[in-house]
Amino acid sequence: MVVTTTTSKFGRVLVTGSGRSLYVFTGDNFPFSAKSAIQLPCTALNKGPGKFECTAAWPPLLATGPLVARGGVRQAGLGTVTRNHVKQVTYFGRPLYRFVGDAAAGQKNGQNFAAFDGMWYLDLTSGRSAIGVSTLQTERSANGVVLASPTATPGRRTLYTLSFDGKNMTTCTGACSALWPPLLTSGRAKAGAGVSRSAIGTIRRSNGSLQVTYHGHPVYMFAFDLGAGAKPGLTNGQYLIDAAASGVWYTVLPNGRPDPGTTTVRSESSSDGKILSVTGGFNHARATLYGFTPDTARVSKCNGQCAIFWPPVLTKGRPKAGAGVSQSHLGTLRRSDGTLQVTYFGHPLYFFAQALNSGLGGDAIPVGNGIFYAVTVKGALV
Repeated sequence: MVVTTTTSKFGRVLVTGSGRSLYVFTGDNFPFSAKSAIQLPCTALNKGPGKFECTAAWPPLLATGPLVARGGVRQAGLGTVTRNHVKQVTYFGRPLYRFVGDAAAGQKNGQNFAAFDGMWYLDLTSGRSAIGVSTLQTERSANGVVLASPTATPGRRTLYTLSFDGKNMTTCTGACSALWPPLLTSGRAKAGAGVSRSAIGTIRRSNGSLQVTYHGHPVYMFAFDLGAGAKPGLTNGQYLIDAAASGVWYTVLPNGRPDPGTTTVRSESSSDGKILSVTGGFNHARATLYGFTPDTARVSKCNGQCAIFWPPVLTKGRPKAGAGVSQSHLGTLRRSDGTLQVTYFGHPLYFFAQALNSGLGGDAIPVGNGIFYAVTVKGALV
């Protein structure tokens, strides 16, 4: 099996000995298990509409004999992996595929292609994805105008930020990056209509790739917006409470702020009685809410690093009250970064990044000169 290279506008990319383009897939960053309920890697178990198998559209490059590197391909980078009884060629650990949409040698129709809950890219001799210069644009969502990025098909994908990311840093790596593929670029991304070019930047990820930032916040796509044949403008990742990533995911407004939409504050039972919680995202995850003792009704004292571990509960307008919660005692305050934080009986509300679930994992935790407590439906910190 010969793996060699050809020239492209992205640099030298991998091809077969017969010149057929080779691709890598973001979903393969997720650990493969035949028994997993989530099938993100491209095997026959990852199926699109009509039970169409990922490997039917993207045939794996099979390891049928000795692996031979030519044309600048690094011999040490070639290897194999066996998944679902298929032995496949890898390059620096990443499985390689062809694309049925490439009818002849030299075609690259699978580049920047969204399908099977991930993104497909040509592969460089360095082992990094061949990206080119990405573009940020705007699109209209259910919450209003938010950021997106164009793909080869089916048009564009919505972008998200994670509350646990610090400014100009990413915490979403490994399996997280399969569920939330970072928007990558080979240089400074282009700005479409409604996007501030001066706000666009990049950060270097641990694998050497460049991720796009907007107002310093790394931006991502969401795997479950990237299904085969999925329509543009899906926002399945909006307000997703993600315990595995220790944060909350939001779509992004053109001014760079997260877009929570209208937040509904609900109640849940605990050993301290009825306390506040929020249910978010298409997975309907629930997380307990907390108050911080030094706060006032107009000022949050939890900012910077504190707000990464204790993300403020945000809203785009007047919050709503679920059953058992007092609508008249819900309010908002304007934070220093311009976002609106929900308050209850004058207490600014927070999630706890290390316990994004129901329960009291963040209760009675001291931080600096204050303590975080769960908030009851009567407005008490307990």
